[in-house]
Amino acid sequence: MKYEEVSWYSPRLEREMRIKVYGHYGPAFIAFPCQDKQSDDFYNNGMIDALKEFLDAGKMKLFCLDSNDDETVSSHSENKALRAFKIDMYHHYLMEEVLPFVYSKQYGYDDIYLIGMSMGADHALNNFLRRPERFKGCIALSGGYDLTYFYDGYMDENIYNNSIIHYLANMDNNHPYIDIYNSKKVYIEVGNGLFEFLVRDTNVRLKEICDSKNIHFNFEFWDENSVHDWSSWKYAMPYFIKKILG
Repeated sequence: MKYEEVSWYSPRLEREMRIKVYGHYGPAFIAFPCQDKQSDDFYNNGMIDALKEFLDAGKMKLFCLDSNDDETVSSHSENKALRAFKIDMYHHYLMEEVLPFVYSKQYGYDDIYLIGMSMGADHALNNFLRRPERFKGCIALSGGYDLTYFYDGYMDENIYNNSIIHYLANMDNNHPYIDIYNSKKVYIEVGNGLFEFLVRDTNVRLKEICDSKNIHFNFEFWDENSVHDWSSWKYAMPYFIKKILG
């Protein structure tokens, strides 16, 4: 399997950020790690092996990102405004630094999807929702979509702009993004097993919001055999990748 690791100093995040690239051809899947993890998260937990058949066959390329969760959702700093600013900068890092790099590796093949589990699912879905015209779709597994959970209820413009159940609930029912959303492939899954109770309610709320606005994402609510852990995600991710690739 073709593999490459790159890094550069991000002026937006003011830190060195790595990207690990797997595969030689196919649509790009940008992968966000779980909370506090980095670009080796998929490899360390067996997800690269779970996706090996797609990667080896040239059906997809995987771009695994670092996170700055240690400065945002997991930070113990009392400066919540700064923590909120840094999570918004992560969105701009993706759009203004990561995407040009991905395009440079795709040789004009601009099909790009966002994927992640747990906190990575939040990043994936949030960035898709904010700029849906730039992506073909999204896979979000076991995400929790209320960002105020990590900020003790604190709210400002940056939190609002990245807290999915808040800004989506207030979106005008005639907003032009809704037609764009409905033209994409979006899969949102949550289980009912161990520790999924932590995020299941926000998935139920998200589906209610989408239904009220005629946003037709593909929600799947799995049973108690689906847990908040890699054992379930390594089954679910290939399952949804197959749906996207047809």
